[in-house]
Amino acid sequence: MEFFHYNAARDRFGNWNKAIIAAGFTPNPVLFSRKHIAKDGHTCDSFAEKIIDDWLFEKNIAHERNKKYPDNPKLTTDFVTEKYWIEFFGLIGELKEYDKVLRKKYKLAKKYDLPFKAVYPKDIFPINRLSEIIV
Repeated sequence: MEFFHYNAARDRFGNWNKAIIAAGFTPNPVLFSRKHIAKDGHTCDSFAEKIIDDWLFEKNIAHERNKKYPDNPKLTTDFVTEKYWIEFFGLIGELKEYDKVLRKKYKLAKKYDLPFKAVYPKDIFPINRLSEIIV
């Protein structure tokens, strides 16, 4: 569910998993249940996060996964490098609770002056633009 066209796919195919099957992939029946292992051994919550992690690894950019935000140990960022806190917002606009968490992360980043970089599905698919975003 990491594409902006979730609703269109659901409308056309009946549901998201049917669209995934039509595209030739195996559906993920439970949100965030299928993990992906990046080239550096990090466990990623989605294939898109794996793409980002692998890109960081290939560019020799040291990074951590799931670092806790200040003042809110329940919230973690996807990646932290020497320069940036990087979040992949794959479900933006699809789930109200997800968007609520996103807003909390933005507020914490602003409050603590964290060097925040947001990555969206359009930044990875169909063309990987990470080198334009994470410099």
